[in-house]
Amino acid sequence: MVPKVEPGVLSMLWAVLPQHVPGDVVLTPIASKLNNWCSMVCIIMAIAAHFCCDYHETRLAVIDEDPTMPLFLCFSATMAFYGLVFETGLGICIRIMGLQACDEEDLTLRRRLRLNRKMVIEFSLLSTMYTLMACDMQVVHKGWIAEYYGGHQIVYSFRYIEWVCFAPIVLSISGSLDHAPDGSPRNGLMPSSLLTGIYCIISWQALVVTNFYWSWALIIWAFVSFFVASYEQFYFALWVKDQGASGPVRAAMLTYLVVMLGIYGVVYLLPIQGWISATLENKFYCLGDVSFKIGTSVMLLATNDLAIGTEMRRRAEAAADDLQRLIRTASVPILGVDTAGHINQWNMKTEDLTGLSGAEAMGLPLDKMLGESSQAAAKAFVRSALAGDETGTLETSLYPKGVQELGVASANELRTNKAMLVLSAVPRKDKRGDIKGVSLVGCDLTEVAAYREAEQRKMRFMAVVSHELRSPLYGIIGLMDQLCDTEEQEGTLRFLNMVRTCANRLLDLVMNIMEMATMACTHDGSPAPTKSLSHDRVDLSRILEEVALLVKCSSDKGGRPLVKTGVQLVNEVNSLPIIEADTHKCTQVFFNLVTNACKFTTEGRITLTGVADPEKQWVEVSVTDTGQGIARGSLERIFQPFEQENNSAIRGHQGIGLGLSIATELVKAHGGSIKVESELDVGSSFSVWLPIVMSEPVEARAKASRKPNTEASPQSASVEAEDKPSVHVANRRPVILSVDNDELNQQVVKRILSEYEV
Repeated sequence: MVPKVEPGVLSMLWAVLPQHVPGDVVLTPIASKLNNWCSMVCIIMAIAAHFCCDYHETRLAVIDEDPTMPLFLCFSATMAFYGLVFETGLGICIRIMGLQACDEEDLTLRRRLRLNRKMVIEFSLLSTMYTLMACDMQVVHKGWIAEYYGGHQIVYSFRYIEWVCFAPIVLSISGSLDHAPDGSPRNGLMPSSLLTGIYCIISWQALVVTNFYWSWALIIWAFVSFFVASYEQFYFALWVKDQGASGPVRAAMLTYLVVMLGIYGVVYLLPIQGWISATLENKFYCLGDVSFKIGTSVMLLATNDLAIGTEMRRRAEAAADDLQRLIRTASVPILGVDTAGHINQWNMKTEDLTGLSGAEAMGLPLDKMLGESSQAAAKAFVRSALAGDETGTLETSLYPKGVQELGVASANELRTNKAMLVLSAVPRKDKRGDIKGVSLVGCDLTEVAAYREAEQRKMRFMAVVSHELRSPLYGIIGLMDQLCDTEEQEGTLRFLNMVRTCANRLLDLVMNIMEMATMACTHDGSPAPTKSLSHDRVDLSRILEEVALLVKCSSDKGGRPLVKTGVQLVNEVNSLPIIEADTHKCTQVFFNLVTNACKFTTEGRITLTGVADPEKQWVEVSVTDTGQGIARGSLERIFQPFEQENNSAIRGHQGIGLGLSIATELVKAHGGSIKVESELDVGSSFSVWLPIVMSEPVEARAKASRKPNTEASPQSASVEAEDKPSVHVANRRPVILSVDNDELNQQVVKRILSEYEV
């Protein structure tokens, strides 16, 4: 985390210092913060020393100092160039072989690519610097602090520049971790890697500034920074040694790096007191730099390749285990045979179907597990798969009763019922690509029957529950009607009307669900819990006129007019022939279609049209609107229960998506059909075809007068007028017997009849 500092110089320094990114491992938070503070102090001291002190004199040539020195410099430059050629060639091979795209996609291999790029940069810098030093194209300082103590020291500025760049790169590579899930690199040594490069700057300044106190201050702080950085690096080495097979190698490499840095520090101090010569110091640096960096490159390659190999092997083993676990626990029967037709794979689903465990099934001939009629076809099926040909599918029965003759221990307990399967064959290959067997994946057709049974149970449950909900809702609505008639306070009356409206909405929902469940049960062959369609003489012109009038006067569940401002509802149906149909159901169909058009039309018009075809005995009624339209991909889905045009429509418009599905089922029950034509942002047109004579005979039912509370309108919006009871001439008060097992409904009836002399 970036520490919070006040605006000013410190905040600017924190801005240029790279901090932890999400996913970095911070094993020692205190040490990480100390590394950051030490880095900041190093930068401040370097800037202050630059402006407060003078630098010692420089010289351009060192060949006069030691004639063998250029040989060491050339050797170092040559070895660095070889390292550059190796890393560059490795990168070129990756590109030529087309592995770069694959490596970029894989987070583990991506780390290896990053390592290659960093080492190319490092060896390029190393070979360039040593080539310049070998050619004396450099700036060489005399060590002022060494002269102060009577010694002699030669300071190669290019070497310190190379150290400043090299140390953070190598240490950051040593601390690299697996990429984060988002692909960003992760590291565990970023603060100490940065500090190592920065204290190399003040180490150089400490030797060349011409101030005694500044020199020792810079030297002391450089070694303090070294120990702070080394603490985090050693701690990381202890942690990483337990991280996989490459952990010990990575820990050893990081320890080697820290120890080499410590040795460099010791050699750095020896010429100051004159304990070693300046040329010996620089020769050590020449040999140390090239061996240090080449050894580091080799060790980094080894650790990363070992880590990649370990990770690839772990992935392969995990994928194989996952595949076997998937096959073992799959919800479909999976079995396999070898080239001789004997079973060598038997999953849990197959055990459930046959009652034969995997251990008992192994090695048995497959034809003994199948029905006699399909054994020959199964053998040909397996032979075709072993030959690598297209096999298609095989429908067969899994009938393990045939294994009894083989002496299987639990054969007498096997299930004898046949399980019908549809099998597909997949050849199995070994590492060389040779077919060593066949895996058979089956589809248990009994699951389809179980699913259908579950659907039937669900629909019956919906029908029963909605039927049970309807009775108390009628009671609640009846009581609310009585309370509204007797309440005088406007505030209380308003709340009562709100409760009654909510109850009517709930009753409408329950009636729609019950209607949907009833039709679904009827289609599945189950007994319908409601009455069948009636055979009425229906005047569609009158029904459409009443529906249009009712919709114009109705409001939605939010109290707003159902027909929006700016929308015209026009009924252009003049006359249609009388048809045979259920009056109430026809009214419900067209009411649903018209109200649905009103919900999705905000401007324009909604038109009702109708034509008759006496020759074909059909009547067509269309409801056309200029609404938002329906996407082509949703034209079939909107007729399914609980579906609308899209999710936003479900949230933006009232209803649960039963209107069109109920209308469709009712039209089909009459022997008719319904279709839709629509275009987005233009409008929709729903057309209903009804036969003049119902095409499929239905059982006639007695026409009984509907009570206001037993057959609600689709929106519970209209209330039928109550007929006043006939006046009896006799003095005896009439007796009315109310039969209902719901006490609430009894109370409603009692309260209604209390106004009359009965």
